[in-house]
Amino acid sequence: MSRLEKYLPFILALIIPLMVVFNYSSFVEEIKIRQIVSTYCGSAAVILLIWYSNKLFIRLSIQTFQKALISIGGNLTIVISLAFLGAFTAPEELIKVVNFWLLFFRLSLMVVMFNIVLRIFQTQRERSKLEVRNIELQSENLKFQVETLKQQINPHFLFNSLNTLLDLIEDKSEEAADFTRKFSNLYRVVLQSLNYDYIPLNDELKFLDDYWRLLQVRFRDAIRLKILIDERNRDLNIPPLSLQFLVENAVKHNEASSRKPLEIVIRDSKSHLIVSNNINPKKYPVQSEKVGLENLQKRFSLLIKPIEFGVKGEEFVVKLPLKL
Repeated sequence: MSRLEKYLPFILALIIPLMVVFNYSSFVEEIKIRQIVSTYCGSAAVILLIWYSNKLFIRLSIQTFQKALISIGGNLTIVISLAFLGAFTAPEELIKVVNFWLLFFRLSLMVVMFNIVLRIFQTQRERSKLEVRNIELQSENLKFQVETLKQQINPHFLFNSLNTLLDLIEDKSEEAADFTRKFSNLYRVVLQSLNYDYIPLNDELKFLDDYWRLLQVRFRDAIRLKILIDERNRDLNIPPLSLQFLVENAVKHNEASSRKPLEIVIRDSKSHLIVSNNINPKKYPVQSEKVGLENLQKRFSLLIKPIEFGVKGEEFVVKLPLKL
């Protein structure tokens, strides 16, 4: 709230009653101090009442059409009540001058003016919030780009993939060529994804499929992936590389063998994705500061809403919101 918005109603409550008192004195031959004070205080109270009631009604009317009707009805009720109160409690000297319809017109005019001023303030507040949010989003996107390059194109995965490629070249040239194509396509998509806040879930799953095939060349039957997503939800949007990161995170922190395979399940639940994996910690845990999960949390918080993650029973579960 700006200083002007904060102090304006009190400034108006001090100035406008002076005009009312001056108008009152022009119709009354003998001015009584008590009547002047009561008229001034009453007018100031009316101004503050109309201002803050309008502020409340505007806040309500933003949400639904029904509440907009409540706002109009509330203002009308206040104006009629004050007009009746003023018309029938005015001093005898003003009864002939101050009538219900005149007060109703003046109060209605005040309501309209205050409403316009308050909506201008509200628009300025929303614009300021939007500008701050855009700055935060731009800053977070820059961090995401750096973090993506650190997390996705990391030396360990690159080293393992090249070693796998060398083994394939020696024994299976056809598989080596296919691996190279998938490997190239994988990082082309990684670099392109830096330009987007969201991609369709279906595109994310296609990228994950390429990534998963590379992992399978290394781990064979030691890792398993189940995708249980309704076709209708595949058009929803998700920040790019979210699923790939979670799969990589599961592989990074858990043992995987044919005897004890790592099982990752991705399923939908209304407008969310739930990614879970069984927990089988490595004997020599990988040092991690959880920067990746924090980065993912910040991205989702800015773009959609926060993610939920944690251990549930014998599984590590992450709940990702999707954008409609």
